[in-house]
Amino acid sequence: MSRKLTALVDRVGNEQLLTKAQEAARKLWLCGLGAYSLATRSSVRTVETLVREGKAMQPKACQQIEEKSAELMNTANTTIQRGEQVVRERFLRPLDFVLLATRRDIEQLSLRVIELTAEVHQLATGKAKTAAEPAENDDSPMMASTA
Repeated sequence: MSRKLTALVDRVGNEQLLTKAQEAARKLWLCGLGAYSLATRSSVRTVETLVREGKAMQPKACQQIEEKSAELMNTANTTIQRGEQVVRERFLRPLDFVLLATRRDIEQLSLRVIELTAEVHQLATGKAKTAAEPAENDDSPMMASTA
């Protein structure tokens, strides 16, 4: 074959190859646009479907949340009660056996000792009050608690 003929065949082959490549690129571009269009339409439908299903599910979800909240509250209350019981058993109950006098307790006891000393002195000297006579300070809390 001559050089001109070979160049012509090459040129025609290259043009056909270029045309086929352009056609493939154009189809690929259209395919991408179609996918975008389909995704846009289907995403709108999908969102609408999800919203519709969410509305239908809302009452059930609220009920489940309320049930779970009540369950958690019961668990928390039980735990708090158990903690309070542990504090009572391990901390407060042992303190009941420890006698800690307050300043007020000591003052009341001192007053009571003074009153009793006076009564003993009266009994010893024969000036004791009769049982029908009220004591001088019957309103004191210590008198009521020791009587």
